Amino acid sequence: MSRETEIPDDAVTCLRCGRVSFAVTKAAAEAHIERHNRMRESSLENLRWWPTPATLDGYRCLGCGTWGPYRRALPGDCPLGATINTVICEHAE
Repeated sequence: MSRETEIPDDAVTCLRCGRVSFAVTKAAAEAHIERHNRMRESSLENLRWWPTPATLDGYRCLGCGTWGPYRRALPGDCPLGATINTVICEHAE
């Protein structure tokens, strides 16, 4: 497991805004969305906590709202303790 001072191997940096995110394939994102939405609909309590279904739009860059482009993240791209979201990125530049 990586420490907070290390950038994960699958991290990418958005070339538009500089935000660092975890990169996943579209297939992995779609599989996660399907599992999440099934779990969400399995009880009223889950619907209370997740009132809106997950979609692919949740995998856009949280910094600028776009789909990239991205490059592999480098040391210094991400401040210590930052929260890293997940984006769809098949190939980073």
